Amino acid sequence: MKKLLIAIGAIVALASCKKDDISTPEFTVSVNTENAMQVENGIPVFKVGSSVRFNLDGVADMLTFYSGEPGMMYQHRDRTSIQGLPYLQFNTQMENGNMPSGFFHVLLSSDFVGFTKDRVKDAENITKATWVDVTNQANLPTTQTTQLSPKIDLTAFAGKPLYVAFKYDRPVNTDFPRYQVRNFRVANEADGTAYEIINTGNAGWTAFDFNARATEDPYLATGGAAANRIWDFRNATSDDRISIGYNSTLASNDWAITRALDLTSITPDEGRGIKAYNDDRLREYQFTYNKTGTFTVSFLATNSSYENAKSLVKEVKIKVIN
Repeated sequence: MKKLLIAIGAIVALASCKKDDISTPEFTVSVNTENAMQVENGIPVFKVGSSVRFNLDGVADMLTFYSGEPGMMYQHRDRTSIQGLPYLQFNTQMENGNMPSGFFHVLLSSDFVGFTKDRVKDAENITKATWVDVTNQANLPTTQTTQLSPKIDLTAFAGKPLYVAFKYDRPVNTDFPRYQVRNFRVANEADGTAYEIINTGNAGWTAFDFNARATEDPYLATGGAAANRIWDFRNATSDDRISIGYNSTLASNDWAITRALDLTSITPDEGRGIKAYNDDRLREYQFTYNKTGTFTVSFLATNSSYENAKSLVKEVKIKVIN
């Protein structure tokens, strides 16, 4: 009986191994050059905006396409950090008249510890943090217009947590117009591309009003929808803007601060799945390139089972010109 059980076990194990025995895909890729402008040193050249057709030969369970453009490069599929030139940039719009200078500030800190939602602790943490004032680099308007800031260099904060803050202060009972900050971006320039780190909608803004009365919420950011609300974040995601400067019966000492930023972080490049396990065999794939450059195009072919997978990468080069 014991020998019989051993034999049965061996048969089951052998069957399992055979079931999970996967072969490496047999797969090739070539570029269809029918609509190419020319071929230079073996590289097909296409006009920007052209649809490039890739011929696919072979069989694979799944196919993933990497165009070779920034954000879609196979060689960067596992990259989570990058060294580059980080910067801050945004538009500031002045509404309804003129604004004396000196009431709106742009500040940076790497030693602010974040918010606890305890108003006493948070007031203390903001006050004791070291804030670098870069307002004079922001090109803020003082008349009714919209101005784009230069790219404010953040290199000194690379490798540290960075908080970006807007501070609005003005005396009580002064009816100054409001600002709107639009298209707020922190990005990192590398590989000839600006990789976005945060924007207006995902910056994680927290408002804090130092002069809020004991009965008022110092974190409220609904603008004119409540008394003495300077900040309005309600359109940050939907309209890429935040507003500042509603009328208030209190003197203003109002802050808006982002979440902590890692200026070297980057989202790994992603490919586009063009064939799933149960899809029919794919014999060609077309993609339109709307930017110029020389691109290494990658096709990741994968055969898989429940517990195993084998992959093969095939690459071709194309050039896109105006």
